[in-house]
Amino acid sequence: MAKETVQAVRKAETSAERLLKDALITKENLITEAQAKAKEMSTSMLKEAQSKAENDIKEAVRRGDIILEEARDEAEKEVQLLIEMAKTKEEEAIDLVISNVV
Repeated sequence: MAKETVQAVRKAETSAERLLKDALITKENLITEAQAKAKEMSTSMLKEAQSKAENDIKEAVRRGDIILEEARDEAEKEVQLLIEMAKTKEEEAIDLVISNVV
């Protein structure tokens, strides 16, 4: 009976050691997997942030171009208006000179 008890204890110890080794291997595998996932997520988030930043820059440039185009159009209208006003003033000045001469 003592021999059977000793064998049972040894068997339990062996089983416990195997379970401990399996648990350590599982722990290492989980840690490695978690690190890989964290690195993958970090890389993915970085790429996403870079892509968003690039899109934001493109949008800002596009908006800037629109603002510049609108400002140029407005300036051209103002120049045309000033030219027309100058022509009117020139005609008025010519008429005034002619009326003073005659």
